Amino acid sequence: MICVEDVHKIYKTQLGSNHVLSNVSFKLHKGEKLGIIGRNGAGKSTLVRLVSGAEMPTSGIITRSMSVSWPLAFGGAFQLNLTGKDNVRFISRIYKQDFEHNLAFVEEFAELGAYLKEPVRTYSSGMRARLAFAISMITEFDCFLIDEVGAVGDARFHEKCNYELFQKRADRAMIIISHDAAYIRDHCTKYAVLHDSRFTPYDDFEVAYSDYADMVAITKVPVSKNIAQYNQTSQLDVRYRASIEDERFRILVQRGDWARDRGDWELAQIEYEAALDLHPYERTYWAQHGHVVRAQKKYVAAEISYRNACALGIPILDVRPFFRDVMKHQSMDEQEFPLHPLGKGNVSLQPPSSQHIKVLAKAIWGVHSLNLSETLDLMRKNSSMDNLVYSMLTNKEKFTFSAPLEENDDPPHSKTVSEKDSDWIIELCQIAQPNLNYSNPEAAIAQFQQLDGVISTIIRAGGFNDWKKVQQLFMT
Repeated sequence: MICVEDVHKIYKTQLGSNHVLSNVSFKLHKGEKLGIIGRNGAGKSTLVRLVSGAEMPTSGIITRSMSVSWPLAFGGAFQLNLTGKDNVRFISRIYKQDFEHNLAFVEEFAELGAYLKEPVRTYSSGMRARLAFAISMITEFDCFLIDEVGAVGDARFHEKCNYELFQKRADRAMIIISHDAAYIRDHCTKYAVLHDSRFTPYDDFEVAYSDYADMVAITKVPVSKNIAQYNQTSQLDVRYRASIEDERFRILVQRGDWARDRGDWELAQIEYEAALDLHPYERTYWAQHGHVVRAQKKYVAAEISYRNACALGIPILDVRPFFRDVMKHQSMDEQEFPLHPLGKGNVSLQPPSSQHIKVLAKAIWGVHSLNLSETLDLMRKNSSMDNLVYSMLTNKEKFTFSAPLEENDDPPHSKTVSEKDSDWIIELCQIAQPNLNYSNPEAAIAQFQQLDGVISTIIRAGGFNDWKKVQQLFMT
C-alpha cells in the first residue's frame, strides 16, 4: 500500500512561497489505478515525484509498503553522460538482473537504434521518455507512476505501452496523470482532481470530470491580446497556441470527441461549438465540426466549417473529399466556389473565416451576427479579406440581417465605445492592422471616442493601408 498523509509541498521563489500541494491525503492498494485530473501547473507531476521519492514533501508523510517505479516519461533517473546502453547496464546491476536480456528488450521496445550507444544528454525529451518507459518495464515494480506517457511516440508505440502496462501488469497499482481525460477514464479504477493545490478524491469518473469542468470554468485564464503581427499566419499561430493551452477549450473538445466517437452528432456539435466560441480561430476543430454537422446533413454549416478550417491553416487536401461531398449535396459547382488556403502574405490577401466576417459585420453593418446563408455567400464570393471588406462596404442593401444591434448596444458608428466592446474592437484592429497599442485595449478604445465611425477611425489610424480595393474606395 501507498499512504499519503497530510502532505504539503511549498517551493520558495523570488516572488514568495508557491504552495503547490495542501493537505493531500489518499491511500492506494495493490491493483488500484488512480487517475489524477488537473490543469497545467496544478501540481500533478509534483505529487508523482513525491510518491516516487524523487522529491521530499515540505510536510506530511508518505509511506510505501510496495515497490514504486520512477515516473514513466520522467528522465530524472538517468545518468545523462552515460549512453542508453550503459544506463540499462547500470539499472540491471542495481536490481541484480540479466543485462543482456534487459538490453535486448530495451532495444526492441524503445526503437532507438544506434542512439542507444549515444549519451542520453544528446536525446530529445521524447527519446528519453521512450528509454525511461522501456527500462521501467524490465523492472517489476508493484506500483507504476505514469506521467504523460500518452504524449510520447506514435499510435503503434502507445499500443505497445498499453499492452505492457494494462494487460501484462493488470494486477499492479498505478498512479496516472494525463492531459487525455479518456486515457484516465479508460484505464483507472479511482480518480482525483487537483485544483488550487487541493486534492479531491472520486469513485466515479463522470462526477470527477464534471466537477473539474466547473472548477476550470470558474477560473478562466485570460488570453493575451498583444498579437499585433502584420502577418496572418503569425496571428493565427498565437491564437492557436492560446486555444490548446486553455483547459476550458480542452474539456469541451474532449467531450465533443467522446460524443463523436459514439455517433452522438448533435451533442458533438454542441460541444465543438462551445469550444469554438471560446477560440474561433482554432483551425483543427472547425474541420471536426464540419464532419459532425455533415453527418447530420447540415450541408451549409458543414461547408462554412470546411472553409473556416482551410482559411485558418488546415491543408485543403485534408478536407477536400468532405468539401466535395457537401457541395454535391447542395448541387453547387465546386470549381465556381473553390476552397481557398491560408497563404503567407498580408492579412488583406488571405481568405476570410466566419469569425472575420462576424467582426467586420458588426463594424460595417451594425449587426451582431449573420445567418448561415449570408455568411456562406460572403465566403464563397470573396477569396480575400480585401475583397470581403470592399464587398461589405458597397453591398449592404443585398442582405437582410439576422441580429441587428439592440437599442442598448453601442452602435459601431457611435462616438463612444464601452468596455464590453473592447474584445471585438481589438480583434478588428488586428484584422485591419492600424498603429494601435494592442497590449493596452483602453488606448485603442480611446481612439474610437474621438472620431465618427469605427472604419473611418481605423483608416485615419493607418489601418487597411495595404488593402488595395479598400484604399481605392476611400480615395474616390
